[in-house]
Amino acid sequence: MKKLVILNFILFVLASCASNQVSYEKLKTKVYNNKFDFLVSGYDGRTTFSTPAGTGRILTSNVPTSSLEHVGISVTNDKFIINLPLNEKESRGNRSSIELTSLDFTVARTDQDNGSILLNYFLNDQKDINLVKMEVSKNGKIDCSLEGPNQKPLLYVGSIDDN
Repeated sequence: MKKLVILNFILFVLASCASNQVSYEKLKTKVYNNKFDFLVSGYDGRTTFSTPAGTGRILTSNVPTSSLEHVGISVTNDKFIINLPLNEKESRGNRSSIELTSLDFTVARTDQDNGSILLNYFLNDQKDINLVKMEVSKNGKIDCSLEGPNQKPLLYVGSIDDN
């Protein structure tokens, strides 16, 4: 009997942990409706990012320019808000020095065979950062890069907010 109670408790805990992740259907709805938050869990200090050819993943990226409510990117139908660290030191301190809001942006989305969604946000009203690339995996993990003219690469990892 005790073994059954312990087993049920373990299954309950595992189910509770699994339910904290955003479901794939909910994730797709958020991404396609432009209503989600990308929460940064780390700054990726590499200057290049390579994957096998043909996977559709982000290859490289480039960037420039306190703190808002969270460190990451908020996307709504009419606003694209960036609040990101410029380097690893800022990332560890949960600070950010790249802060901007775009009110004129377009998005291109591509569904991959593996269930990932590739997003390219073109920021039409920004001079320093004009492209934000994201790969959203089925489990809500996001690889993100920012690009702008004459900027060094900045890569970020994190996840989609599950609220």
